[in-house]
Amino acid sequence: MRVQATSPWDGHNRLQQLIRRFAACLLLVCAVAAESAAQDTAPRWRAGFVDTFNSRVGNADEVATVVARAVAWNVNVLYVQVRRRGDAFYLDGSEPAPEGVTIDGGFDPLGDLLSKARAAGLEVHALLTLGPVWHLNTAPQDPRHVFTRHGLQGGRAVEGAENWLTRTLQPDGNGTSMEGYRFGSDYWLDFGHPAAANYVVDLVTRLVERYPVDGVRLDALHYPEAPSGSASIGYNAVSVARFQARTGQPGVPGQDDGRWSEWRREQITALTRRLAISAYAVRPSLVVSVSAVAAGAAPGDPRGTVAFSRTFQDWFRWAGDGSVDVIVPQVYRQEHVADTADEFSAWTAWLANNPGARPFVIGLGAYQNSLEGLLRQARVGLAAAGQQGGVSIFSLAATNAPVVDNPLSLPAGRDTPQRAVEDVAAGLRTGRTTGGQVVDPIQPPLFAVSVPRPATPWKGSVGHVLGRLEDGTGMPVDGAQVHLDAAGRSTGPDDVVSDGSGVFATPAVAPGSYRVHLVSPAGGAYTSDCTIEVSAQNVTRITLTVDASRAGVASCR
Repeated sequence: MRVQATSPWDGHNRLQQLIRRFAACLLLVCAVAAESAAQDTAPRWRAGFVDTFNSRVGNADEVATVVARAVAWNVNVLYVQVRRRGDAFYLDGSEPAPEGVTIDGGFDPLGDLLSKARAAGLEVHALLTLGPVWHLNTAPQDPRHVFTRHGLQGGRAVEGAENWLTRTLQPDGNGTSMEGYRFGSDYWLDFGHPAAANYVVDLVTRLVERYPVDGVRLDALHYPEAPSGSASIGYNAVSVARFQARTGQPGVPGQDDGRWSEWRREQITALTRRLAISAYAVRPSLVVSVSAVAAGAAPGDPRGTVAFSRTFQDWFRWAGDGSVDVIVPQVYRQEHVADTADEFSAWTAWLANNPGARPFVIGLGAYQNSLEGLLRQARVGLAAAGQQGGVSIFSLAATNAPVVDNPLSLPAGRDTPQRAVEDVAAGLRTGRTTGGQVVDPIQPPLFAVSVPRPATPWKGSVGHVLGRLEDGTGMPVDGAQVHLDAAGRSTGPDDVVSDGSGVFATPAVAPGSYRVHLVSPAGGAYTSDCTIEVSAQNVTRITLTVDASRAGVASCR
């Protein structure tokens, strides 16, 4: 992706806008400059995004180029996109190879990246884009593709429970098509469908079992944005039927129905926790991060954000309750345009003023910015994220954009070209291009030396619970609230609800003994003589059975 933009300001207005923006950021940037000598060698998240729409990783030489670029940038983590649209950039997986991408026969891109990156001192975190599963006008060539089996066949949506796609009920137009199933160019899974949720859990777990990645980043784990700012999304027939059964509410819920909105948020939160804990069960040291929607205006109240009210991703809660290890707000904005630059400033200020129990790694849209704009945003982002956080740069391939009449150039108002990748590396490490042009006047330079990423000390002090609720016939119990009771001890989130497969996931539980209680979807309370032991760095598993022959009692194993 490349962006070329002209400023809408005339000279006077541009100067006034810049003065206001510099004043707003002055304290933050000065703080960075004053502390940068100490921060230069302190652990920080410096992540480079390897987006496989633009980065070629089809043979050993291409992988070596990616790793060499990351080393030149002095990043310490690679977020490697190993799933784009229902495909796999690794051999030992259940999904087909990407179409239209040249990969040498028998070559394993992820396996080779792991080997070369580790030798270079870089961590590799596998990034899986989960929601969107297809984007081309032609059908997938491989019949195993999830879109072929559970999306569209012959240009028509698969019928019945085998259809896993989400949809809007808004008329086609304003970015949607195919009777509400296509959003822009993409078709998305509906994570209110139990089979779709189980599918991605198996996908992530299988990858972690077979590849020694340092982390997993869950990308696009939310609903797509519906057209015209509406909340009309999530209307897969199976999802609607589950909501009706839970609430006893007949008919199709309206897009602004409060219970429907909360139910959709619940699906995304339950799946996020289940994915994280399923991965920890394979490898407790694994770092799980999630891409967080930061579209629209910065929060006053998070409930008014696009993330919370339109894509139903409550990452604000996850940052506070330990559902995942790292939150990556994708604050992709152009720094050379006044309105979007103000949005970036507002978002980073909010993140700085609202730290959670888990760190923020702020996503920067390098592809939208001049090199000057990227470096400026990186400094502000590092300051906002604090000592345990950092920045993630999108991307190692789409590194910067040309800007006409760039107000951030030195001197201001020059046309800045699309810089070569060598200039980006030089800018990060020295503040100058390879030709000596100043692109970042603050000293010392941003990434002058390599640093490790921060530790994750909470991982050694908490455990997790992964359970299943079923009735006397072995069928899943959907929508039951689960509580762990232990006086004086933290039990993690208090809003854990079983999903459509009866699975519940309670993250970040303090070690100790707990009594398990649950409340059925119909409001009936169940007692239990089940006691579980939670230990640090472990996942405790339990199955609870609600037996109709023993009213009000749940047994466990």
